[in-house]
Amino acid sequence: MHAYLFKDRSARAITIEFDGHNGRAVAWHRDQPVGWIRFEPVASALAGARATLVDLFVDPAFRRSGIAHTLLARLYEELNGPIEVDASSGAPGAEFSSLCRNLMCEGLIVSPSR
Repeated sequence: MHAYLFKDRSARAITIEFDGHNGRAVAWHRDQPVGWIRFEPVASALAGARATLVDLFVDPAFRRSGIAHTLLARLYEELNGPIEVDASSGAPGAEFSSLCRNLMCEGLIVSPSR
């Protein structure tokens, strides 16, 4: 397990605990979980993906603070490769779709080929 400390866009101290063994990362603020991701490693996927995103949640009060982006960026660094995300079947809403588009442009996530 690894821990990372960063300040979000609102200057709040956020700790991310990354647990690759159990396929999750949790963001904490003042001992309260404010976001998490769950993922499954993949042996060999198209576009070089190293994992598939299973779940992503950020507390509504923290959604515009960059936590989702930081969780996925840390996962990318830990796995040394992109994360596969099916934006069309993921969390509904324009915010999730926008996040996916931005992260695809950065190369942090890839969309599965159909």
